[in-house]
Amino acid sequence: MRQSANLKEMLEREIVTGKIRAGERLEELEIANRFGVSRTPVREALMMLEAINLVERRPRKGAIVKGVTLKRLLQMLEALAELEAVAGKLAARRGRTPELAEIRAALEALDEAEIDSEPDTYYTANIRFHRAIYTASGNDELMRITEEFAERMEPFLRTQHHSSGWIEKSRREHREILEAIESHDSETAYNLLLEHVHVDTKLFAEFAAGLNE
Repeated sequence: MRQSANLKEMLEREIVTGKIRAGERLEELEIANRFGVSRTPVREALMMLEAINLVERRPRKGAIVKGVTLKRLLQMLEALAELEAVAGKLAARRGRTPELAEIRAALEALDEAEIDSEPDTYYTANIRFHRAIYTASGNDELMRITEEFAERMEPFLRTQHHSSGWIEKSRREHREILEAIESHDSETAYNLLLEHVHVDTKLFAEFAAGLNE
């Protein structure tokens, strides 16, 4: 199953970054040969992509890439923003000392990642910071749903970290979010996280436009 998940992630990244275009057909045998695997994990990966609406499997035609529209991109971003904001709000209300300490430790890791000036290193540390907030919310279902949604958004979220000035801006916002959570200011934590996720709308619009060129 892990092999199928890895294939799904690689194909997903190629679809949302435009390497594989909307309307293209995904051939099981071609993909299997390309990645050196059997057709079974390829078939399972395509089923996963169909489940998140990135491909459509048609009788006698195989899997066809549906691609990503600007409308869908922004709807996904809007949904993720609300989930993250609620997690931050609950973390400010319920967060215990060990959970808050993990958020702070994740922020320190972000500081080190910024010094490295490596976007992908920063992105990995960024995941830890946000997941620490999900955990501090004390709501297992919210944590599960938000993590799943964030994973679906990963190709887009990773891309924005390569934009000029993004890391510095993100770091400032993360510090403000942590301060609100540690102060148990749930409304401020909610609003900061909502703005933190929503603020990249213009970047995503440009990203989606590039997919359609």
